[in-house]
Amino acid sequence: MATAVPEFRGKLARRSERRRVGVKIRYRRRIVRLHARTIDLSCHGLRLASMERFKLGDTIWVTLPGLEPRRASVVWVENFEAGCSFAEPLHPAVLEAVVHGRLR
Repeated sequence: MATAVPEFRGKLARRSERRRVGVKIRYRRRIVRLHARTIDLSCHGLRLASMERFKLGDTIWVTLPGLEPRRASVVWVENFEAGCSFAEPLHPAVLEAVVHGRLR
């Protein structure tokens, strides 16, 4: 059952290219710290799969391998997947390093 998926999802031009990755990440929502798996990643955000359901507008702090936590907002939710937009985009070189596993 799909929930809270904006009608425009997939219809707007992306701000940056999405890259398929299966990187394990940590995230924090309020005081809870949990693990998730990225499905895809771009300079402007990520899609993640988690054991919990997110709500539209949730603010989370995402920790990608080798990086400091980054603030992100949940912009769509479908079951246990969520699309998140970073408050500050990743530099393209940092994105490449994460995608190719050069950061730990």
